[in-house]
Amino acid sequence: MKDLPGTVLMFDDEGNAFPEPKKKVRKQSNPDLSFRQVLEALQTTHTLSTTKICELMKSYRPWVTKYILPYLDKIYLNNGRKSGSRKSMDLNWVYMASQALQDDTITESAWYKTSDFEALLKKSLESCTRQTIRVSASIFVPEAIRQSFCSEFKLIQEQLEENKRKHYKERSLELSKEKADLEIRRAALFDNYIGKDILKELKKQVSIEEYGVSKRTLTPPQKYNLVWDYQDFMAVHDLKGYGGIDEIIYRDLFDNGAVKLVFSFVAPNGDLGEKVFYTYDKNDEKYRLNDGSPDWAVPYTFFLKYKKL
Repeated sequence: MKDLPGTVLMFDDEGNAFPEPKKKVRKQSNPDLSFRQVLEALQTTHTLSTTKICELMKSYRPWVTKYILPYLDKIYLNNGRKSGSRKSMDLNWVYMASQALQDDTITESAWYKTSDFEALLKKSLESCTRQTIRVSASIFVPEAIRQSFCSEFKLIQEQLEENKRKHYKERSLELSKEKADLEIRRAALFDNYIGKDILKELKKQVSIEEYGVSKRTLTPPQKYNLVWDYQDFMAVHDLKGYGGIDEIIYRDLFDNGAVKLVFSFVAPNGDLGEKVFYTYDKNDEKYRLNDGSPDWAVPYTFFLKYKKL
């Protein structure tokens, strides 16, 4: 929080100083708050505007007004517009607060208590599940032989890349046969180091080929515990933007091991409003070893069963 002296000085656009106003902020939940206390609240407890909440919930204002705002403590600052002057020193509390705190983001009258918003989210969470996790394939190799696995895989990949470059210049049965042999060697490498039966089980649920189609329907969601951060929430309708396709977004979330969060909100009149968000568990990063082995999106249950780390 910025240091607030005993007398708060503010400045208008001409650089003229004016002292802390004596008039109380109207329509606030606690009418006894002084202007100085309001400034402190805007930096600590009441930091969410209506626009910010709409942004966090990936929703439009009427929905937020119906399902979220009624449950949040609010501080209201008059914006002075009824007086016909944006710069009215007597009525434009929004302007005065933004000047006092030197914060251009203070442009709205209503500011809501952050802890109330966070408590509402926690209360409204219906389920937290995940289908997959994206990890290095070497996670499924015993640590004692992991380096050998990575070295052999790297050599085969380099040979495949060289074959691909040659194939651009010329087409021949010899190069096609070489590519097929290398792919057989790569498959055998996985079988030898990870286990043929384990790989067979995995391929029944998802495709691990570079350009294969992920079989989402064969990977049921599992209950998951996650310390989530609402700042990281993603919504499908928001991710696809204009002209996007839902299925592509869902496939990308699946292939990257997203966690699904379902929230159920109840309006004061009893109406139900559901929100579905996706997020990533930052702890997943420790299972991506950057050791040259491929990254696979595998069922979360498969990961728990066969990981060697």
